[in-house]
Amino acid sequence: MHITSLVAVSLLGHAIQAHPGHDVHHEAALRRHYLSVQDNSLDHCADVFAAEGVHRRAIDRRAARVSELSPNLESRQAPKIPPSHKGSQGYTPDTDPQVVFGSNKACVLTPEVTEGPFYVQGQDVRSNIVEQEKGVALHIDFQLIDVTTCKPMKDVYIELWNVNATGVYSGAVSPVNGVGGDTKNLDRTFLRGAQKTDEDGVVQFQTNFPGHYAGRATHIHLMTHLNAEPKANNTMWDLSATYAGQLFFDQDLIDAIEKLDPYNKNRQSKMRNTQDTILLQETPTADPYLEYVYLGDKVDAGLFAWYRLGVNPSHNRTIMAAAQRFKEGGKIKTGNPGAGALFPGGFPTYAPGVGSPVPTGAAGGGRGKWMRG
Repeated sequence: MHITSLVAVSLLGHAIQAHPGHDVHHEAALRRHYLSVQDNSLDHCADVFAAEGVHRRAIDRRAARVSELSPNLESRQAPKIPPSHKGSQGYTPDTDPQVVFGSNKACVLTPEVTEGPFYVQGQDVRSNIVEQEKGVALHIDFQLIDVTTCKPMKDVYIELWNVNATGVYSGAVSPVNGVGGDTKNLDRTFLRGAQKTDEDGVVQFQTNFPGHYAGRATHIHLMTHLNAEPKANNTMWDLSATYAGQLFFDQDLIDAIEKLDPYNKNRQSKMRNTQDTILLQETPTADPYLEYVYLGDKVDAGLFAWYRLGVNPSHNRTIMAAAQRFKEGGKIKTGNPGAGALFPGGFPTYAPGVGSPVPTGAAGGGRGKWMRG
């Protein structure tokens, strides 16, 4: 496995928008400030992981899951555009799992990264979020670590959502969401879900590799909810997020998948990794790319990916839902900031006292303390 190095691209002078109508420079500034006071890695946890077997169990768990998904793991060729997060050893079923699954890229999720204008409240607690969507299967293993103690975080809900192959988020209506004003999309729930972490801080999701949409590089959304409880119907309504974040994919992997059906039917404009301001803000201090292996000899056989996520549980903020899912169907949430024709459900805003992260307790060892200006 290798750490990706993006071509040096200055953030200055890039008028990149996360979604049409949304300037991300304010969000990038918040993220930059956070990184100035927060160690954005889990390197300080290495000794604890080794002593308590966290790393060894992670290797065994990942290897076991791939064995379930692809009993006859085919050998793979080295990527054509190194460096990459794909295995480049030409693996066979006899390759030591330590070599294949031993890499542990990690970043610290922050309260400042936007949940975006298409977060939907009331999604199911479930591991398989694909439903009837077509695309390349993406199985993901996430592990959640408390950055103040280096311990896995048990009983925390991790919420995941991403667009489908043609760049559409379910549950939301907007002219920039690929389905225009189709209100039937409010009732759709594909590629959204939440799960509670086990004793090792782990959840495993089955989703599809996301397509692209205008204004952003290909990514998935993550959110963590501390002390949350689902409703009796097993849906998540908690709007208190410990952290929010986004994870990305190698450009050569994106390019390969975009050639496949139905990804190649997506007519929205593309943005490459080297153009995405939010991604470029991460790369000087972190490696926010999922590690992965093919589940066959070609990418259309599916992918298994993994990532270790660090959070400081002393931070918390209220997030904005653009829509809500009820028993009778989905509804646009009214009264949100930024609501209008482009984003009927509003757009998250970070201003003093509005959506700003606030500490919910003392940060252990001073690590991750939010510094107000």
